[in-house]
Amino acid sequence: MSTLAVRNLAPRIRAVSQLPVTRNVPTSTRLLGSLSGKAQLPIGSSPSNSAGISKPTTLDSRVFPVHYSSSSYSATSHPSADLQATDISITFPSSPAQSITLPYIWLRDSCPCPSCVHPSTRQKLHRTSDVPLDIKPKRLTWVHSLDKDAKWALEVEWDRPLWKHDTGSTGVEGHTAAAGHVGGEGHRSQYSERWLKTWSDESKVKERNQDSALSMIPWLAKDLAEEGGKSKLFFSYNEVQRDEKALLGALKQLTNYGLTVLRDVPTTITGEWELEKVANLLSHVRETFYGPLWDVRSLAAARNVAYTDLDLDLHMDLLYFENPPRYQLLHCLRNRNVTGGQSIFVDALQAAQTLWKEDREAFNLLATTDVGFHYINDGHHLAQRHKTIVVDPSSDPSSSSPPKITAINYSPPFQAPLPSSTPPAFYQALQKFAATLRRPEGRWEYLLKEGDVVVFDNRRVLHARRAFSGGSNGASAAGKKDAECNRWLKGCYVEADAVADRIRVLGTKLRVE
Repeated sequence: MSTLAVRNLAPRIRAVSQLPVTRNVPTSTRLLGSLSGKAQLPIGSSPSNSAGISKPTTLDSRVFPVHYSSSSYSATSHPSADLQATDISITFPSSPAQSITLPYIWLRDSCPCPSCVHPSTRQKLHRTSDVPLDIKPKRLTWVHSLDKDAKWALEVEWDRPLWKHDTGSTGVEGHTAAAGHVGGEGHRSQYSERWLKTWSDESKVKERNQDSALSMIPWLAKDLAEEGGKSKLFFSYNEVQRDEKALLGALKQLTNYGLTVLRDVPTTITGEWELEKVANLLSHVRETFYGPLWDVRSLAAARNVAYTDLDLDLHMDLLYFENPPRYQLLHCLRNRNVTGGQSIFVDALQAAQTLWKEDREAFNLLATTDVGFHYINDGHHLAQRHKTIVVDPSSDPSSSSPPKITAINYSPPFQAPLPSSTPPAFYQALQKFAATLRRPEGRWEYLLKEGDVVVFDNRRVLHARRAFSGGSNGASAAGKKDAECNRWLKGCYVEADAVADRIRVLGTKLRVE
């Protein structure tokens, strides 16, 4: 027989809801503890199956009596609990012992049962504001967990129902206590040992969400060099199509470093564009006023400097949007009989961290001052303001490490005039940042080959292009066919959420397999 240790409760028992006193408990019922010899926490006594767990048809009516043999479990193999006025402390038998403290209101709000989280949609069926602030357990029971990865589960019977929202009510804040509705009085919540350990530990929640696969790693050009004859940057398109591990590797490279290149992507210019297939493999296409896909070719009457053969300095795309696209893809369809045109990439995250270390005042100015960006051309007028360096609000300003940076907004070709009241110190800060971006050790330069698709983080990695010649300047005006264009890139944008979604799904699937 096993007992639930409920420690040090006597001095606080008046602050906790009265727990039922049990006497003459049937021998088939397993008692899991006592309250200073005065009250006991009984476990239910409904019939059990061969595993010792009853399985009624509905969650709210089921009771789980623990039935086990002493040869299987020792008296100290289950967790112990300490009830307090507003929360419960649980100690798990491990080496060393692990303890967590959880508020009752948090436990009730987070109930994962099918009555609280829809089993097929997995959507929460109540609001956090529906949980009474002073809710408490009426009864606690340790039961065998239905989770195959956990031995025990904590079952809690609550002392009161959730508030039921009634828009026609004149009660307290428009709520009425309605017993009998979903989550009503006597509702039983069950939390597996694994669930409790995961959701009470922020590091485990981050692990569950695979945050490390999505974290940004600052780099210099030397950090992208080959290691052991294998490059971090380049992936075979055929391989990522047929091998999910290779696809996951390419996606992690993109989210960690903000830059990757797929090789040997078909360059056919008839029928369905291969770039759209690439985009849907990684994420999904985000359409803009340029269309779902767009072309970068040298034109005689260009509406964008990218469509000329001139030098294209470091910049980011579409910062005149409220939410600029996170990732950009460029597919090299043609690059022949052309001199120059190398692509240049710089990690603005690394440059911002360097500025933080070298000039904290300049960094802070760029992180707190809005800069305007606009596009007024071809029947469009777009305008937005962004901070040059976007810092995560949760970052600790007193930390000795650089704050977490979530995005950079830097695009001189599309920058609007600054307010006339802008202080000189901001101009100095922007100059220092620009100088940091120009440092040669931070520039990775590469001449795209036909069949390459370069994918980069448009909110972090700046891109540029050297001037070129021989690209059939004025081809469109001259009526030349696409096949005669010597330098032709096709591009598109994709969203970050879909990339993160792919990473989490693949990561979970491959870890399970």
